[in-house]
Order: sequence, then C-alpha cells, then structure tokens
Amino acid sequence: MTSPSSHFLDGSPRLHYLEWNARGGRTLVLLHGNSANAWWWQPMAESITPHFKLFALDQRGHGDSEAVSPPRYRPADYALDLARFVKHLNLGPSIVVGHSMGGLVALAFALHHPEAVRALVVVDAPITSNPRRDQFLRRLTGLPIVMYPDLETAKARFRLIPREGDVPPHILAQVAERSLARTPDGRYTLKFDRETFFGEDGIDSLSTIETLRAPVLLVRGEHSRLMTVDSIGRAMESNRLVQTVTIHGAHHHILLDRPKALAHAIENFVNQLS
Repeated sequence: MTSPSSHFLDGSPRLHYLEWNARGGRTLVLLHGNSANAWWWQPMAESITPHFKLFALDQRGHGDSEAVSPPRYRPADYALDLARFVKHLNLGPSIVVGHSMGGLVALAFALHHPEAVRALVVVDAPITSNPRRDQFLRRLTGLPIVMYPDLETAKARFRLIPREGDVPPHILAQVAERSLARTPDGRYTLKFDRETFFGEDGIDSLSTIETLRAPVLLVRGEHSRLMTVDSIGRAMESNRLVQTVTIHGAHHHILLDRPKALAHAIENFVNQLS
C-alpha cells in the first residue's frame, strides 16, 4: 500500500480527503471520529488488500477541512458533506466505514440518503447511550483550546479520548503529528473545531438501524465501553441485515490498536456483498 494522495473538494465547506490505491477494484469511504482526521486511517490502509480503493474524508471542522460558522456539526450535517463528496466523485451507491462519531455519520447518511448507500461498516460507535455517557458528552463542550509552545511538546502531551488501548508508540506519534497545526504565533494546537463537541450524539442510532435496508456490519472492540454487547444484540434483533464482529483485545480506537484485524473484518464483510 502506497502513501495516500491528498485532494480538496471545493464548496462550502471546503473538504480535504486522502486517497489510497487509486487502481483498486472496490471502493470504501472512510469516516473518522470526533477530534480526529483522515490520517487516522493510515494503519488500517496499510493492512488492507490493494484490491480496495480507499477515500478518507476530513469531516467539516476537522483536519484540513473548513470549519463551519455558525457551528453545524450534527450527524445530518456531516452526512450532507458526504453526499456531496460521493456525488462529486461519481462513486454511486457506496460502502461507508465510520469509526465512533464517523459511525454515527454513516448511519445518518444511510437514513437521509438511502439511495447512495451500498453497505455500512460501523466501527465502535455508540448504538445506545446512558446517563454517564450523556454527562461525558456535555463535559466535552467545556474543553479549553490548549496551545503548546512547540511541536515536540504538543506531540508528547497528545492523548486519545478515551485514553486506552494498546496503540504502538510509533503509530501514536504519527497520529499526533497529523493532528496538530501551527498557529499564526508559532505555537501548536489540535486540528479540529471545539464546537464539534455539542453535548450529544445527535441521532437515535438504534432506531435508525431498525429502518436501514442496506447490509450493516457492527464492529466492536472486545474491551469497548462505547459499543456494548447489549446494544449490538438489540441492533441484530431489530434488523436481519445487521451482522456483528468483535475484535479480540481491541479497545475503542480499533483502527489504531488492531488495524489488521479491522481490515480483515471489513474485507470479509465486503466480499459477501454481491
């Protein structure tokens, strides 16, 4: 797998995206989670067979894509960007893979743009919520914008949310560097709009899954506290098109701590599609 090429889609907002393996026969569209960006898919991209062409989008307000003012960062808003992206590239009904918040966006995309969806892979996204999670989401809205004096300090203090998993140090360092931007005064800060934390998930995931008419794979990390065993059981009961797989030893950030296993699960699922 070669390094990705970098592109921009003009419009409002202007969107940045990465492309791996331009000659691949089947296409996957990859959506990162909140406060992340397209580069977080690099470890998985290096693990998947070259048969797959990969597009990873910097969602609005993240990475090198434009922020939105006034803030509009609900799953349905991101889904509008994805619909524009898919149409611009003439991808047709697409296989969309979303991690965490990206999984919620994938569900919103299928809900509001069903004709544009071939299948979904939802990677460790919340299917149901609870008071503790709701409180955590509300607390995120108050996180300050932190500035670091130099890149090395910023990389050393970089942390995942949640801070868990067996992510190799070199992968974490690569992710950190791609997640930081230099400010006009020479300091460094994270490359996402803090307004993307709006205090809730913005979609009823379980009810949405019940209505879907495209195949869905739910991928759960074995040690995840976000996508629970109970929630995926309820999702399977609600819709016969839902499949599930649990990645052994993985936490929430499966694309970083178990990228090969995630790639294998996606390949198996997609190869079942006609």
